Amino acid sequence: MWKNYLKIAWRNILRKKGFAFINIGGLAVGLAASVLIMVWIQFEFSVDSQYENSDRIYAVWRTNVNQGNVSSWDYTPTPYAPALKDQYPEVESVTHVTEWDPMALTVGEKSFYEKTTFVDPGFFEMFSFRVLEGDPVDALSSPDNIVITESVAKKFFGEQSAIGKSITVESELEFEVKAVVEDLPQNTDFRFTAFLPYNKLKAMGWSGDYWENNNCRTFAMLAPGTDLAAFNKKFKDFSLRNADIKNTSDFLFPMSDLHLKSKFENGQSVGGKIDLIRMFGIVGIVILLIACVNFVNLSTAQSEKRAKEVGIRKVSGANRSMLIWQFLVESILISLAAYGLALLLISLTFPGFNRLIGKELGLPFGQMNFWIFSIGYAFLTGILAGIYPAFLLSSFRPVLVLKSRILATKSWFKPREVLVVFQFTIVAILIASTWIIRNQMDFVQNRDLGLQKENLIFHPMTGPLKKDFSSVRNEVEALPGVVSISSTFSPFTEEYSDTNTIDWQGKEDGFMPKVNRMGADANVVKTAGLQLVAGRDIDAYTNASDSSAVLINETAMNFMGFEDPIGELVKDGDSEYHVVGVVKDFIIGSPFGKSEGIMIFGPKIQQNFIHIRLSGIELQKTMAQLETIFEKFNPNSPFEYQFVDELHAQKFASHKQTSSLTAVFSLLAILISCLGLFGLAAFIAEQRSKEIAVRKILGASVHGLAMLLSGEFTKLVLISMVIGVPITWYAMSAWLRSFDYRIGIDWKVFLGTGLIALLIAFLTVSFQSIKAALMNPVKSLKSE
Repeated sequence: MWKNYLKIAWRNILRKKGFAFINIGGLAVGLAASVLIMVWIQFEFSVDSQYENSDRIYAVWRTNVNQGNVSSWDYTPTPYAPALKDQYPEVESVTHVTEWDPMALTVGEKSFYEKTTFVDPGFFEMFSFRVLEGDPVDALSSPDNIVITESVAKKFFGEQSAIGKSITVESELEFEVKAVVEDLPQNTDFRFTAFLPYNKLKAMGWSGDYWENNNCRTFAMLAPGTDLAAFNKKFKDFSLRNADIKNTSDFLFPMSDLHLKSKFENGQSVGGKIDLIRMFGIVGIVILLIACVNFVNLSTAQSEKRAKEVGIRKVSGANRSMLIWQFLVESILISLAAYGLALLLISLTFPGFNRLIGKELGLPFGQMNFWIFSIGYAFLTGILAGIYPAFLLSSFRPVLVLKSRILATKSWFKPREVLVVFQFTIVAILIASTWIIRNQMDFVQNRDLGLQKENLIFHPMTGPLKKDFSSVRNEVEALPGVVSISSTFSPFTEEYSDTNTIDWQGKEDGFMPKVNRMGADANVVKTAGLQLVAGRDIDAYTNASDSSAVLINETAMNFMGFEDPIGELVKDGDSEYHVVGVVKDFIIGSPFGKSEGIMIFGPKIQQNFIHIRLSGIELQKTMAQLETIFEKFNPNSPFEYQFVDELHAQKFASHKQTSSLTAVFSLLAILISCLGLFGLAAFIAEQRSKEIAVRKILGASVHGLAMLLSGEFTKLVLISMVIGVPITWYAMSAWLRSFDYRIGIDWKVFLGTGLIALLIAFLTVSFQSIKAALMNPVKSLKSE
């Protein structure tokens, strides 16, 4: 019986090669797209969930309520981690984790900038990265040891063992390699290649028992069986008890949720990247549904031609269940053929897909779970696509079909039209969404940052550069291609340190606004291209007192409540600064967020970077001259500078990825829909060939006939737009509300979407319509 089913199904596929091609092609694209999305989703869910004790590892988060505004962050001060370990017996292990810019590592004449972090021994107790040599936990217990990854070991020492070898960090700190770990896997958000002991920071005086400086992240591992909710209940006043930080609550957040659910509102996790994953998971399923709709539409469209086949089979003794299985086998056979083609498409497009998502995933063909899931997915697709046509075709009564009396019932509800409307509703939603996402990206990219990011570079200030910075400064300033130079605490591309404990005269009790700390020696307004609103720039070389000067931005001035802040005193912990100037708000963090309070302190605060403003004239010559100067003063470290505008552009990477993914899947949805529409138009043109012939004999023009056939589909596309517009408006309005700096939705987007959808449908259908209209009516009517 099954052999017979397969044989008949194969013959039917060969008999209608064109429709089989459309079905197999559409299903293959749908299967390939949805499987690729599922592979990506599987990877995203695995990020930082693969550790031996993942269910017991947590990140420390804090929430502050300030005049009704609630903000959450995951940075903590240095004394936070040891106090957490000492005060709670449930805490089995803790670690600090710094996230600084790359540091220069040197061995002999080899020198490279590596992503280096300062961590505690607890880091490798929690995170079970594969160890190749040594004991990283023991290594990090001593302040003079270093742990490196395999790739760094090979850079410096080739195939020799790195254990016991010396590495110089920042041209001044000597460390001994005590352990080598495998390069961190892709499915972790940690991107470190070298690990230094956190207690080295204390030994160097780079960190102290200062509760107001959030300079690192803290992770904790709880003992087995600890109830998180109960622990957080007694942990919430930790900052208040230890540092008298009011209106701030502390809580632990599961490490396994951090990658996908780190967006907080009102102190609660409300999503994050999980929203993107869900959206594209739905898109993948919808694209496959569109392909299934093609199958259903083309199968039911041919119902009249297959009606006599059903009638003869029933007269010959076949019952309905046998016919249902016959049609389902045909559907599954098409689905499996599509699955084979989908595997080929996956192999061919996987490198491009990796570039699209910004990962380097391997093909999943070596995983048994992939084959079980994907083959089952193909079978399920075949059943879902074929079940409605199977039940419809098997329901025909032999007496009627053998007398050619299948009558079309007149109804406002026609399944084929509903399915076409569904397809083009999805197409309209995807087109409009892509348009709105791109408009939002363009809007934010053109935002005035308050600083001039072009022709501005920065370079880490390593030991030798710090020791002789005045000479470096003089030689750099003398170059004709350099406008100005400043040493700074942090780059003008990210937030390095923040606090909510800044004090000033007249500050309201309990008012604790967030302030981002920066620092500079001189000419920072000119170097960064800031706009001075009041007062003057910091210049510690001309005014010795400017070592304790501070520049504030307009947001800081407004919440401090000063009409004229020049000369006012600002206290940061035990240090006191006097305000010398006010600058217009500028953005160093997320370009999608609102402006925050920023204070640029004088060189009393540590200087870690050199910023240089270039004229832009003879840029290559200037960069060569700068390299010569830096090599002169810093011979053991490479000249590795970064352009501020390039780093700013990288902040759009995830949103550009969303835009690109939406655009790609919109094109796939359009392609599959057009394939189905093309096949459906071809069948309807064939079905109405006699009507077209009669109309042509009676004087109908080719243009009129083409418009007649195209008009039916135009009506369906317009209905799709009526349904799709409010859905898109609602969904994209919700998405835009996640940005502080955003566009409004322009009605022209929907007008343009409608015109594009109509054009796509018209071009797809018009070929078949014109072909049918040009056909010789004699050929269509000769059987009569």
